[in-house]
This record gives sequence, C-alpha cells and structure tokens, in this order.
Amino acid sequence: MCTLTFIPKPGGYLLGMNRDESLRRERALSPKVVEHGGIEAAYPREGATGGTWIAVNAAGISMALLNQNRGPNAGTRVRSRGLVILSLIHAGNMRQTVEQLEKSDFSGMMPFLLAAFFPAERLIAEWKWDGSALQSRPWTWRPRHWFSSGISDSMATQVRGAFCQEAWRRRDAGSAEWLRKVHAAHAPVRGSFSVCVHRPEVGSVSYTEIAFDGQRAGMNYHAGAPCQAVGRFDAEIFLSNPQYLPAAS
Repeated sequence: MCTLTFIPKPGGYLLGMNRDESLRRERALSPKVVEHGGIEAAYPREGATGGTWIAVNAAGISMALLNQNRGPNAGTRVRSRGLVILSLIHAGNMRQTVEQLEKSDFSGMMPFLLAAFFPAERLIAEWKWDGSALQSRPWTWRPRHWFSSGISDSMATQVRGAFCQEAWRRRDAGSAEWLRKVHAAHAPVRGSFSVCVHRPEVGSVSYTEIAFDGQRAGMNYHAGAPCQAVGRFDAEIFLSNPQYLPAAS
C-alpha cells in the first residue's frame, strides 16, 4: 500500500515514496546509515522486524518495495517482506544485485513488487513475487509511478495514475518541490485512493525522498502524513563515497 515516483535527472535521479499502513501499527524508526561489506546504505526500519521498504546505498542504487494484494498463490505469512531489501542493498552494482537476488528464498513472504534503480547502467529493474514465483521486468530510464492499495491495486493505479498524469502538465513538473506536492495531494478526493491516503484505519504514515546527483546520495524522511509537512523532514542523511560508484559496462 504505497505510491512510488521516479524522476530521472542529469547524472542522477529523484525518488519519492509514500508508505501507507495501518494507523495502529508501531511507528517505524527514522533512517540510519548501516555499513556491510564495505558499502554504506541508509534506510528507515520497522521496529518489530528490523525490515525496510526503501533504501539507498553509496553507489547510488535505490530500492523500494510495495505490498501486492494476495492472489491464489499466496500462502501463509511466515517472514516479513521488509527483509527483502536488507539482503540486496549493499551490492555495489546491478550484476551483484541480480546475483544475490537469484540466491534469495522468498518462501513464506506475502506478494510484493520490488523496484530497483541503477544509475550507472541507467536501468530500472522490477521483480514481482506472487507467493510462489518471482517474475522480472526491466524498465527504461524514464519517469514512472507505481501504486498499490490494500483495497485494489488496479483501482489505485487508475485513480492515482490519472492524477499524476495531469500533474506532469504543471510548469514545475519533475522538480523536488513538485514531487513533494504530488505525494501530499488529496486529488481527486481525500480518501483511500488519493496519493496521500486517509482512511479511518489506514493512512500514509511517512514520506521518503531520495536524491542522487552522480556523486552523492541523500535521503530525506518525514514521519507522518505527507500533507502535514510538505518540504519539512525529520531526518536528512547523505552518503558520499565515490570509490563505490560503479562504471557502466
């Protein structure tokens, strides 16, 4: 249950993500820097599982995970989907990421969509897990949105997609300010399918923004509904380690 927006930039990109969750769920921990295998990464964490839904590393690679609705292949939940990114985000390039993913076991996890952004290769990779099989799909390095909803992924895509398509007509489209306003928006009506979700029991509980300029990756994080603090953040983290930046092959 999320909205994810990708905007390519000269030498880098912008990424924005709303996390939609039960309002009774424990508040997540603010992002911190974690080093593993010589590569630093930054991400917020679930207090209970230690997992995450979005991360960026010092090589400029970002990953975001969106829940998908249960289908006929979804079994019983044994492990959190939030653990998926933790096992992948410390890779230094796309090849290492794919190698690690091919060794991963997602059995016992509910369906998810994982989007990964590789600036050196200028490629977007998408993987979908339906509860029993993993399917991959590449995307070109162009602006893109992803939507999910506990009510209906297809309805969220239709309603939010129409709003975002119209928003691209604005004069400031593609800027950081535009991205923040889109993710704080309630059009066409504040509720289940607005980008900033408001339901009695579920809502957008955080907004995360990642910016990479080719040399430095930054993560801005707001804990709370995106509409409550547009452009204001509870945490700002920067990763600058050019030695880890991969060369495109």
